Amino acid sequence: MERIWTKISRAARYGYLRIVRIKAPAESIAMGLAVGVFAGAFPFLSLQMILAVALAFLVGGNPIAAALGTWWTNPFNWAIVFPLFYMIGRVFVPGNVPALSIAELSQLGIIELLERGWQWLLITSLGSIIVGIPMAVVTYIMTLRMVRMYQASRAKRRRRHIPSAGPHA
Repeated sequence: MERIWTKISRAARYGYLRIVRIKAPAESIAMGLAVGVFAGAFPFLSLQMILAVALAFLVGGNPIAAALGTWWTNPFNWAIVFPLFYMIGRVFVPGNVPALSIAELSQLGIIELLERGWQWLLITSLGSIIVGIPMAVVTYIMTLRMVRMYQASRAKRRRRHIPSAGPHA
C-alpha cells in the first residue's frame, strides 16, 4: 500500500513541476490549465485536447497547460466521471429522460447504443458544462497562486546566486 502512495505522490509532484516550470506568465498558465480542465470534462474523448488548445488560444491561455489540463479525465476514471455528469445533466433536462446506468450502457448493442448515444452525449455535455465551469474557476485560482509562488521563489533563488557587480565592474 505504501508503494501505491509513493507512486501517487511522485506522479502528483511530477505534474506540479511540469505545470509550474512552463515558461510563460502565471496568468497564461493558470488560464490554460483552467480551460484544459473545462475541456477535459467533456465526453468527446478524442477531441478534448484539441478543444482545450483552441480555447486556450481564444482566451490567452497557455496551450501546453491546456493540453495537460485535459488529463484529469483518463481511462481510469471515465466509468465514474461521465455517468456522474450524465446524472447531473439529466437533472436539468426537461421532460421524461429515461435513466441510463453504466450496466445498461455496457449491455446495449451497437445499433441501440447509436440510437441512444446522441441523447446520452447531449445530456452528459450539459452535465460537463455544469461541473466544468466551477472546476475551471477553482483551477484558475489555485494554479495562479501556485505558479506565482513558484516563480517568486525561483526569482529569489536566482537573485541570491547572481554575483553583485562591484564598483570595478
